[in-house]
Amino acid sequence: MINKMKNKIASIGEYKSLLQRSTKYCFLASGVLFVGYLYVVGAITFSVVERKGLEESTKTLLSDISREELKYLSKEKELTKDLAFQEGFIPASSIAFTFAKRAVAWNAGR
Repeated sequence: MINKMKNKIASIGEYKSLLQRSTKYCFLASGVLFVGYLYVVGAITFSVVERKGLEESTKTLLSDISREELKYLSKEKELTKDLAFQEGFIPASSIAFTFAKRAVAWNAGR
C-alpha cells in the first residue's frame, strides 16, 4: 500500500512538471500571437492612413489638372491666324503625303 502511495505521489510530481511546462509554452505562444496581432493591426492602420493621404493627393492633382485644362481652353480661344502671323509663322505651302515602301526579304520562305 505504501508503495502504491509512493507511486501515486511520484506520478503527481511528473504531472506537475508536465503541467508547468505546458503552462509555460502556452504563455509563450500567447505572447508571440499577441505580438503578431499587434503587428498586423499596426500594419493595417498605417496602410489605411497612407491610402487616405494618397486619395487626398489624387484629389489635389485632379483639381490642378482641371485648372490647367481651363487655362488651356481660355488660351486656345485667343489663338488666331493673325496672331500666328504676328509671331512669325507662315502658312504651309502644300501638304505632301508619303508612304513607306515595302521591305524585300530575300530569305523569306527558304
